[in-house]
Amino acid sequence: MNLKKIVCFAFSLHVSTIALAQSAEEIVVTGVRSSEYTEMPSVTFKKKGDFLVQSVRLVNDSRSPELRKNEIVQTIKNIINSSKKIKGIELSYGEGFLVPVNLDDEALKIIDDKKSSDTSRINISIKIAISEKEPAKVKIEELKKFLKNTNLVGRTLLEEQGDIGLSIINPEQYRYEVLALIAKENNKLKEVFGAECAAEIDGISGRVEWDRIAVDELMLFIRFKTKVVCK
Repeated sequence: MNLKKIVCFAFSLHVSTIALAQSAEEIVVTGVRSSEYTEMPSVTFKKKGDFLVQSVRLVNDSRSPELRKNEIVQTIKNIINSSKKIKGIELSYGEGFLVPVNLDDEALKIIDDKKSSDTSRINISIKIAISEKEPAKVKIEELKKFLKNTNLVGRTLLEEQGDIGLSIINPEQYRYEVLALIAKENNKLKEVFGAECAAEIDGISGRVEWDRIAVDELMLFIRFKTKVVCK
């Protein structure tokens, strides 16, 4: 089966997945694979992530609920204004999937802490674009410096949540890079086993999955199976 046939087959079976490739969903990757399976397929596609991501919690314990909210909102506005002065810094929110911070969005809620009276909090993500020219260490230092210099308002505190993560925008857009590598592997198998044998591939209509293999690098793959059939 050549690459053209593979592409057509994948398109006919998975139109909805290809439609997703046209969206701009941003997925946060920690150190955990996107799948519960531990076995890695033989064909993978390596690429840099799009952003290094630090999740933070803004906490405020001013007495008045309205004052707490105002101080947190003003802090977020300060962070947004500061981010505009530094190339590659952006604010997002959400768990698993990130969307840009929009203070008018009802989904972005400041929550009253049930464990601590007179305390409100909100979780957001501050991220920096990964550069092909600069090592991850440099970008991490830039991100940490930005966090350190955050202009906090009133009694607002900024607490880092966990380690720096990695995000990728729409991994499905790399489907055909992965399929091309699978097709290349298929051709090699035919060379090894001879013209009388054919490699049958199953599973290429599945979604693109990922695994974090370095601070700023991902391994993308489609979980497929190959069966060699000889006449």
